[in-house]
Amino acid sequence: MWALELAPTSSLGSGVFSVGGKERERFSLAGGEVVVYDCTNPKDARWAAWIGPWHMAHGMFYAPLWESADIAEVFSRVAWTDTPEGMTADPGQRFELSMALYTQAVAGVGTLQIQSKRAGAVQIPKWRGYETRAGEIWRLQSEADTQAQPLLMVTDSAVVTVTPWDAPRASQPGVAVRAAGVAPEEAAADFLSRVKRLDWTA
Repeated sequence: MWALELAPTSSLGSGVFSVGGKERERFSLAGGEVVVYDCTNPKDARWAAWIGPWHMAHGMFYAPLWESADIAEVFSRVAWTDTPEGMTADPGQRFELSMALYTQAVAGVGTLQIQSKRAGAVQIPKWRGYETRAGEIWRLQSEADTQAQPLLMVTDSAVVTVTPWDAPRASQPGVAVRAAGVAPEEAAADFLSRVKRLDWTA
């Protein structure tokens, strides 16, 4: 089993910043470009992305399977088709491909992790949450090493976890975009309350 995440190419700068990446190498592959970064968070890891014209597929790699040949082999397991509307991956006859979750950084809000309601059912509290147009929202218990309180949104078909942080713009990785004085969890709650609809389709 292996996993890659899909994102627009505009997320590259935020991805590099989030892992403390230092560029190691880059090379052409299957109509796109692969970039590999040594990470400081987590340590002893490499983060790599296959970048197409509009989108990218990215993931973490660990020793000993983190050399150029290993990374190229992973990105070559599927045929990527990148379009302005989205990116698809065709595994052919060799592999079975399925989407487990979708992760997206939203500038000024934080990181959204979206999965099907069936897969994320264990996370749903037994009590009612705050009702919004798209579903219900709950505040989750913070981990000891986090500063902002995560949020959970449940819609008719999806479960969304938001980890609030001052996610930067792609053009200015590491530069805050949130107005001064706004708590991360409040900005995330405001964002979720304005979502009109969120669906998970298999």
